Amino acid sequence: MITHIMIPYDKSESAKRAFEYVVDLAKKYSSSVSVISCVSIQAPTDLYFGTAYIETARLLKEDAMKSTVDLEAQLKKSKIPYKIEVLEVSSITDSLVSYAESHNVDLIVMGSRGLGGFKKLLLGSVASGVSQHSKCPVLIVK
Repeated sequence: MITHIMIPYDKSESAKRAFEYVVDLAKKYSSSVSVISCVSIQAPTDLYFGTAYIETARLLKEDAMKSTVDLEAQLKKSKIPYKIEVLEVSSITDSLVSYAESHNVDLIVMGSRGLGGFKKLLLGSVASGVSQHSKCPVLIVK
């Protein structure tokens, strides 16, 4: 029933706790795991800033991949099939929901709050958006 689990990962404490659940569930259900990090930066409207945009995007993607090294080691150690992807997106919520749909994700496990600047009182805006728009179940970890 749960053959593919997706975890949006942003280095937050909440995402790290969610990853613990992912490993436990993946072991119990013999599931594969997709670790998805999203890089979202505004595309420049002035061509003058194009090079800076490209370099910033490259550095953010590189940092996102480095942040998953420990997760990858744990997945390998646990013999869980996995995929790690860094997506450059304009809308994190829309991209996560689309990824889940297009990759036949059975369950999304995510932290309740990420590293975003403004925090909502009970639930982060990405977690709220994904839980409202996803066609598959979403487990939100506090």
